[in-house]
This record gives sequence, structure tokens and C-alpha cells, in this order.
Amino acid sequence: MIEEEVSHIEIVEEEKEIQLLKVEKKFIFKSLTDMRGWKKDAKKIVISLCVLIFISIGYYLITQAATFSWSMRLHSPIEIISRLHHSQENPTFSFSFSKHYTYDSDEQKKYGDDYLAGFHLQSDQRIGCDVRQSIVGVNFSKSDQEISDAISSDLSTHVKGFSKYQAKRIKIDGKPAILSNFLLTDPLGNTLHINQIMVSNADKDYLIICGSGEAQYDFFQKDFQDFTDSFRWKK
Repeated sequence: MIEEEVSHIEIVEEEKEIQLLKVEKKFIFKSLTDMRGWKKDAKKIVISLCVLIFISIGYYLITQAATFSWSMRLHSPIEIISRLHHSQENPTFSFSFSKHYTYDSDEQKKYGDDYLAGFHLQSDQRIGCDVRQSIVGVNFSKSDQEISDAISSDLSTHVKGFSKYQAKRIKIDGKPAILSNFLLTDPLGNTLHINQIMVSNADKDYLIICGSGEAQYDFFQKDFQDFTDSFRWKK
């Protein structure tokens, strides 16, 4: 009788083990075939790969920007801006500008004797920037209002369609300067938006001017700002 009971117990234990094995196999099979789980894991893998790719691209762009003459703007998507560099002697200065523009040395002297260097769009020479010598300087010991009024008075006298004038103090490569913004009318009757910077260096006065049509100004403003930020009195 005792032997029969022992056998019965062993059989029961074996059946329990078999049932446990079946449950375990069923769980493993379900885990392997559960599409929701696979989708979650796949989603995590894709996100991880995207993060790694983004970090790799960012590292590459930063290292390249430190080596080559181009930069990037962090808009969405990332915009790569290839840049050209110009250096000049007598007077000595340098600046950079987007490759979308064309450098203009004015070999034909059509811009006047005060023109030193500049660039413009190939399709529209009114859009761009230039550097000029000037016979007019700024007395920075005067107040902002006095300086602004003097510049405004001179421009309103000599510039056709002069309007919407604003002025503020800035610095160009560490030198004090005055940035004026205003509208004018060109010989063809178009309204242009002009940035004019008055600055002095080594006892000489200069004008740094950028402009475009009024309607297009917001589109080109960043290029103009990049140009003035890059301006240096030494190479």
C-alpha cells in the first residue's frame, strides 16, 4: 500500500513538471510571436539608431566647420552654408560671404573711386553688400540721439525716398560703429531696404553697406548679418 502511494505521488509530481514545462514553452512561444512586443522593441531600436545617427552627423558637422570654410544654420532641417573668404590689402580687412553670391572687385570702376570690395547676387546686383571709403566719420563722444539726428539729416538731404530710419551703436571687430536702417528709392523707382554701417579704423572712415528690395529683405537679412559678423580689420 505504501509503495502504491509513493508511485502515485511520483506520477503526480511528474505530471506537475510536465504541466510547468508546457506553460513555460507556451510563454516563450507567446513572447516570440507577440507582435506588440516586437513592435515595441523595434521602435526602441529605431529611435536608438536615429539618436546615434543624429549625434554622429552633429559631431561630423562641428569637426568639419572647425576645418573648412563653411558653417551651418540650425533650422529645421539643418542648412549647410558654404562660404567664401576675401582678404584685402591697403586698407587691410577681410570678410566672408555665402557662395550663393558673387564677389565683385569692380575692375571696370563703375561703382566709384570710394568702392573697395563687395559681393552681390548674380541675378540681381542690387542684392548684396560692399565696403567703401568715406569722407564722413562719426564723433562717438556725442550722445546717441545727436549722432542719429546728424546721420538722419544728411541721408534725408541726399537720398531719394528716405524713410523708416533707425540707428544704433554696434561694434565691428571691436571698433565702435553706427548701424543705420532705412528705405530709399532707386533710379528705377524700386523701394530698397538698406543697412549702412559707419565705422573708423586707423584714422580712416568707412561705410559698410548691405541692401535688397524691401519685400526680399527678411530673406537676405541673415546673410547680411553673417557678413558683418565675419568682418575683420586684420586677416
